Amino acid sequence: MKASVARLVALSVLAGATALASAWALVALNAGGEAPPLRIAAGYDRKAEPLLRGAALMRPANRAQAAELSRKAIAQFPYDTSAWLRLAYVDSLDHGGLTPAGAGFLKRSYDLVAIDPFVGLWRIRFALENSQALSPELRASVRSETSGLWRNGENRESLHDMARSIANPAGRLSLALWLNRLDSQPAR
Repeated sequence: MKASVARLVALSVLAGATALASAWALVALNAGGEAPPLRIAAGYDRKAEPLLRGAALMRPANRAQAAELSRKAIAQFPYDTSAWLRLAYVDSLDHGGLTPAGAGFLKRSYDLVAIDPFVGLWRIRFALENSQALSPELRASVRSETSGLWRNGENRESLHDMARSIANPAGRLSLALWLNRLDSQPAR
């Protein structure tokens, strides 16, 4: 009898601790990533995203805050491709195009996740809009991701739409050529 009471108490304590930790994590997520001592990368991401949308995007202070939040997210979760891409995007906005530092952030996102079904379409467009700043290695990564996403039939229409809407002529041509080659491959 004592053993079952002890087990019940232990399970109750464990359930309470789990509930408390879950609630604290939810607070950290909704508080922009921090509820000391807990820090959550997704919370930083969640707070940074609206800073780079619409009119908010035009304010340098918002871009700087988004970059800082992205760095905090990366400190918690280095595989956060969205945060790496956000840093590249802020770099391109601040400098009127992708600098070597921004290209480094973009490359890092590819080094971590070569084909990303969640941000891949955005990343391909962004890279090709800045195609003159891409190294041959980075261009090969973009092409590989394009090929990987094209293999999922659900992405083909989006990729073709993108090929027609990229403003940078060099990027638009690259994507059109890649897609033409992919479309002409025999079915497997």
